[in-house]
Amino acid sequence: MFQFVTGYVMGTRQAGKAAGLAGASASFASAETSKIHNVNDRLDRLVIVVEAMWSLLEESGHTREQLEERILAMDAADGATDGRVQRGKLRCPGCDSVVLEGSGRCQICGREVGEENPFAGI
Repeated sequence: MFQFVTGYVMGTRQAGKAAGLAGASASFASAETSKIHNVNDRLDRLVIVVEAMWSLLEESGHTREQLEERILAMDAADGATDGRVQRGKLRCPGCDSVVLEGSGRCQICGREVGEENPFAGI
């Protein structure tokens, strides 16, 4: 009888742990889904910006070949032709500390730091 009660108590505890893990997993999945939606929104904005820029360039007489040459040159500018851009760290002009991307303000001295890159928010 003792083994039955012990088994029941242990089973109840394990079920409680499993329910807790399931809840934590659902919460984690929800947070990850939110991140994916954020990335998709940023990608959509980026596509619109790039298409608008290309239409302006085409209207001013630039060719697809010129675009491809520029893409290759910009890709190689960071030292690796890998289809990726390695951004430099943003530094505060007041105290020269590294500023957290997207914060707009230095965490050390509080000075406003403007992004020079028009794509910084994308």
